[in-house]
Amino acid sequence: VKATKQLQEKLEALMKAIQFKVRYEKGSFKSGYCIIEEQNVAVINKFFPVESKVAALVEILRSIDVDEAALDEASRKLLHKVRQTEITL
Repeated sequence: VKATKQLQEKLEALMKAIQFKVRYEKGSFKSGYCIIEEQNVAVINKFFPVESKVAALVEILRSIDVDEAALDEASRKLLHKVRQTEITL
């Protein structure tokens, strides 16, 4: 799978569907996710290239538990694809 802006937007929509907020912030930090006051937040460096933003979203999606029953069919397919394929940078 090629890392593109369209894929980034689809991953952001998937994150929203599983109740994760995606924030793009400036700073010298590694992207990741955290729980702030019981809210799931993914923080990604806004100066990263698209490929790195997609890689960070994929890494987060692979590392968290997702209730797939709450997802629509398209989101479920994207989640399975993310978990089973490599992203080309």
